[in-house]
Amino acid sequence: MAAILGNVAGCAPANYEKGMKQYKPDDVTAAVRELKPLAEQGNAVAQFNLGSLYYQGWGVPQDYREAAKWLRKAAEQNHTFAQATLGSIYAEGAQGVLEKDHPQALMWFILAAQGDMEARELRDSLAMKMTPKQISEAQTLAREFKPQDASAKSLRDLKTQAENGDAVSQFKIGVIYYKGQGVPRDYLEALNWFKKAALQNNSLAQFNAGYMYEKGEGIPQDYGAAKEWYEKAANQGNQLAQYNLGFMYEKGQGVVRDEVQALKWYNLASIQGESKAKMARDRVTVWMKPEQINEAQRLAREFKLLKK
Repeated sequence: MAAILGNVAGCAPANYEKGMKQYKPDDVTAAVRELKPLAEQGNAVAQFNLGSLYYQGWGVPQDYREAAKWLRKAAEQNHTFAQATLGSIYAEGAQGVLEKDHPQALMWFILAAQGDMEARELRDSLAMKMTPKQISEAQTLAREFKPQDASAKSLRDLKTQAENGDAVSQFKIGVIYYKGQGVPRDYLEALNWFKKAALQNNSLAQFNAGYMYEKGEGIPQDYGAAKEWYEKAANQGNQLAQYNLGFMYEKGQGVVRDEVQALKWYNLASIQGESKAKMARDRVTVWMKPEQINEAQRLAREFKLLKK
């Protein structure tokens, strides 16, 4: 059956080879689409990669301001290559976005040098061009630097929005606790947040609540409750919920076994491109009677999305 949904997943690091100009994904449009939400949630690798694309103008309009914004966010989380790159930008300046600032540049090189040999060379090379006063200023800035905990900040910001009733934030908090991202994994806490969002008709949260009840994660396994949450999400067009609901009807989990209902939901999920549903549809029709198949197809044709 389909697994839990989430949009706070990790981002695989690219092969940077000492610099961001090595990051050139094959499908830039897909990369930007995937990186943006991760970067906004505080993922330093995604922030660095997004900044890299904007800096290069690789598949997106070249935008030094946007590049500097994302590189700084990553650098403030101790991302070594972002720190080195930001140092390079400050060392040279960037077309009206960042003025040349050698103390700032040296500070970032000092920080990056803790984990990168090339940053040490850049640090030493720049320091030779600077006055003792500028070097001292950079050293002070480096000593006072405190890395940001993006996970904690993101969770605090989300909770503020969630407590004001924002269903998307409630869903995101549920994913954070489910995956243990920056916090100890806590299935019960995750389920509580999913249910808050689910009660506001967030179909992703409804699906996840159903999945947790089906698997018994954080609570005793309860197929009946799983079926109820899956049905709410399925009625809103969630294709994974439709597939899982079809599976429950096929196997008689939490419901009376009903091949017609199973095929109905498999058909609906298949229409949306769910590959597992297509295979399940083909499997169950082998032993079903023609009149059952026709009835399932009729029910699928007459299905109407539940409006929020």
